[in-house]
Amino acid sequence: MAEYSGEIKTGAENVAPSRLMMLVTVVQKGKGTFFADFLQTFDANLQVCVVGRGTARADAAEFLGLNEKNRTIIFSIVSEDRLDAIMDALESRFYTVNGKTGISFAIPLTSMIGKLSYGFLSNDRRLAKGGEANG
Repeated sequence: MAEYSGEIKTGAENVAPSRLMMLVTVVQKGKGTFFADFLQTFDANLQVCVVGRGTARADAAEFLGLNEKNRTIIFSIVSEDRLDAIMDALESRFYTVNGKTGISFAIPLTSMIGKLSYGFLSNDRRLAKGGEANG
């Protein structure tokens, strides 16, 4: 199987210049709306917030700064080329807004069906409306 290059191709043109990532962010319960709004400023066009309850051992939760059992988990779709800026900004917000706690990590999306889906998830309005990336 060929390795994914991060580009979606139709014919000879590249439609998707950047790979999409699923960003998972874990914050204190009640802070989900703030962090979802904050992530939206980085063109995270699709976000889902769910309430989670911790199951980690007490010493692991203490080490990660997650003493409170209830938390909000935010699943966001972001562009890989914005990921470093997002992670740096989240680190700062974890320190100032979230009581010096929070976890965030990203998982690459390895496949996508359709230019319209990619356009919506990457917040590329030209593709989301059915237009071409180059036009």
